[in-house]
Amino acid sequence: MSLLNDWYIACAASELKRKPKAVRMFSNGYVLWRDQAGNAHACLDRCAHRNAPLSKGHVEKNCIVCPYHGWQYGSDGHCEKIPSLAEGRSIPSQAKVRSINVCEQDGYVWICPGENPSPKPREFPHCDEKGWTTFRMKTRFASDVESCLENFLDCPHTATVHRGWFRNPDPREMDAIVRKRRDSVEVEFENEPTSNSIISRLFYPKNCTLQHIDRFIMPNISRVDYRFDERHHFIITSQATPVDDLITDVYTVISFCYGNIGWLVRLVFEPMSRHIIQQDVRIMKLQGDNLRRFGGPDYAHVETDLIALHMQSMRRRVERVLELNDESTEKRIRIRF
Repeated sequence: MSLLNDWYIACAASELKRKPKAVRMFSNGYVLWRDQAGNAHACLDRCAHRNAPLSKGHVEKNCIVCPYHGWQYGSDGHCEKIPSLAEGRSIPSQAKVRSINVCEQDGYVWICPGENPSPKPREFPHCDEKGWTTFRMKTRFASDVESCLENFLDCPHTATVHRGWFRNPDPREMDAIVRKRRDSVEVEFENEPTSNSIISRLFYPKNCTLQHIDRFIMPNISRVDYRFDERHHFIITSQATPVDDLITDVYTVISFCYGNIGWLVRLVFEPMSRHIIQQDVRIMKLQGDNLRRFGGPDYAHVETDLIALHMQSMRRRVERVLELNDESTEKRIRIRF
């Protein structure tokens, strides 16, 4: 097991044309391109000859061509042509670059930087499904993956960072049921009081009971559900792609069911969602700047940090190439927002 053996979004499928595209992930450089049939391919962004970036080259038939000496590489990373070699001369075996596993799903191009990929990426729930309205956001955060995911699943910060927009400080208490599974942590809030905010006034249906569940899913996914009834359900799913240790690209898919007026709700809900996530961008930059200044995380934890320690424990085990713990636990914690 390794964090590298999972799937990470490299770009939106619509962004990848015939022209090579450079992406950065886990502090490494990769290049993506499409062949004549439109299939996506990926490899390390370096020519085996003189290390020129292949992303600055072009695609010829089904090969990516180096901009320096014109070496051509196929989808398996092997060099198929060296223009300077005389007729009949063989291409040396070391003339190859490491190819990267790639697939397309839910409108994205995904790559697996490791050599033993999981079967396929997790699907975004109800993405572009009939009866649901979907929109997408890509956001760059000046922080690490775990800090981003904790932020998306951390309710107490919303009364401060998103005050008035999403929540307001509320002294009423509720129960948070924390369920830890092998590769996920789920928090269900019981009898959550409705906060007097712009979001609740505009989008919470009257006389309905809120079911609010937050989930962390290994290794890099957050999912937040706000469900009121069969006709009113919001799902916010984010996939965090590490650019390097302190920069993360977050791909968020928001799908919601809101009867026949989903298109109208989106006109208001989408710009508000973009505004709210920029509030997170700002606070995460402040946190990231301090991590850079003081040289790493030094955190004090309390029991209302419901997901962070479970998430960190799971990811540390995978980083150390250990199997995840099969033990399931459930704990009830009193909390207020």
